[in-house]
Amino acid sequence: MEEFEKRVQIAIKEMINLGYKPKAFMSMIFESDTVTAVKKLLNNKNISEGFIKLWEKGRLDLSMENIVYSENWGDLFTKEEINISEKRLKEYKFIKV
Repeated sequence: MEEFEKRVQIAIKEMINLGYKPKAFMSMIFESDTVTAVKKLLNNKNISEGFIKLWEKGRLDLSMENIVYSENWGDLFTKEEINISEKRLKEYKFIKV
């Protein structure tokens, strides 16, 4: 879990460097923890504002969906959550480079 938290924090710093501060997501992390916050994003039927902003900036590589889908985080996420991540990335035509 510590490695996942580090990976998310790196992504947040990169988002801020792009000029996008994910305030709502950062608040979600503060209120619970990183994994719980990401699970909330994934289990929401609506795609997050942050995902859309990253898509607009051409940086879906920083999205939580990409982080969950592209790396093996052991038992942190269910197969369904990984599938949701993959589906969203494909819907927005994100191709990992």
